[in-house]
Amino acid sequence: MQEGWVLIFTAKETYQAKIAEDILKQNGIESHILSTPDSVLPPLGEAKLYTPKENVDEARKILAENDIVENA
Repeated sequence: MQEGWVLIFTAKETYQAKIAEDILKQNGIESHILSTPDSVLPPLGEAKLYTPKENVDEARKILAENDIVENA
């Protein structure tokens, strides 16, 4: 990821990160997903959601308010 971007969320599946990304977008916060597919099917595999460091606190607050939590 580019300098100045911070990991704010890790999901077991790409679609979970996409939901989080969409929620942030609806709230005016830029974010990007990096995924590491573990199968031939693109939507499967761990995905990491990043946002610019100046948006980290607000992004985490928004995700928490929407019950978006890290997968254990």
